[in-house]
Amino acid sequence: MSIPAPPPRHLPPSGPSTPPGLFGGRQAAKLRAIVSADLLPEERASADALVMTAWLSAAQRARYAPSLRSGPSTEEFAQRLADERRVVLEEGADEIPDELESAAQAEQEARQLPLRVAETLLLLVAFALLAVTVILSIRSEATGLAERLPEQSLTLVVIALVAGLLAALVGTVATRRRDHLLLDWAASRPGQLGRGLPLRRPLQGESAGPAVARSLGPALLVGAGVLMIVAGAALLLISPMLGDVGGVSHWAPWLLGGGAAALVGAVLLIYVRSRRLRKIARRSRAAEWIGPTPQVEEPPTV
Repeated sequence: MSIPAPPPRHLPPSGPSTPPGLFGGRQAAKLRAIVSADLLPEERASADALVMTAWLSAAQRARYAPSLRSGPSTEEFAQRLADERRVVLEEGADEIPDELESAAQAEQEARQLPLRVAETLLLLVAFALLAVTVILSIRSEATGLAERLPEQSLTLVVIALVAGLLAALVGTVATRRRDHLLLDWAASRPGQLGRGLPLRRPLQGESAGPAVARSLGPALLVGAGVLMIVAGAALLLISPMLGDVGGVSHWAPWLLGGGAAALVGAVLLIYVRSRRLRKIARRSRAAEWIGPTPQVEEPPTV
C-alpha cells in the first residue's frame, strides 16, 4: 500500500470556492477564474511570463536578462522567462538557503513608512473635517435643513475631499514604489522571477486611502448625478407654471447634462476598476512563489 502522490503544484487546491466578498457576482467569478485557472504548466508559464515581462521596467529586464541568457528583445526575454517558470512549475524549485531571509529584508526596506504616515494623517484630517461638519449641523438650533448647515460647511467639505484625494494619491505612490523596489530585488537574483516572490504582504497591496477613494468615488458620482437630474427636471416642470422664478430656470439643461455626465463617469470608473482588478489577479498569479517541492518518501510495501 503506497501513499498517493500530491497533486501537481500548478493545479489549484481542491476545496470550497471563495465567497464573493465585496465584488460579488460575475466579477468575482471572473477573478476566481483568473487566479485559479486549471492551466497546463506550459500555458500558465507563458501567461505568467507575458504578465511579468510587461510589469517589469526596461532596466529590470536588462538586469535579469543575463541570467536567462536572453538578448535585448522583449519577446526573447518573455520566452526565456516562460521556460524558466515552466521548469519550476513542472519539476519544483530547488531550496535556496537565504531566499526567505533576503525577501524579508527587502520587504522591510521597501515599507515606505513616511508616505504611509502622510496617508494616514490626510485620512484623519478628511474624516475629522466631515465629523466637525456633521456635529455643527446637529448642534444648530435652526429649523430648516439648509439653515442647520454651518456657514463654513462648503469649505470644510471641499477641504475634506481634497485631503481624501491626496491620501489616495499618496497611498498609490507608496504602493507603486514598494512594488518597484521588490521587483528590483527579484530582478537582481538569478532565477527569482521564475520562482516567484516569497512575500508576507503581497504586491499591489491596497491601502486605506486608495480603497476609500475607489469605493466612494462611483457612489458619490451616482448620488450627485441623481440629485442634479431631479433638480433639473423639477425646474423644467415648475418653470411653465410659475415662470422664471429667481432666474434659475435656465440652469435646468445644465443640471440635466451634468447629471447624465456624472452617471456616465460613474460607469466608466466601475469599468476601469474591474479592468484593474483583473490585472491585479493576473499579476498576483505571475508573482506567486513556488517554493521547494517537499520530498515524499514511499513507505515500504507490505
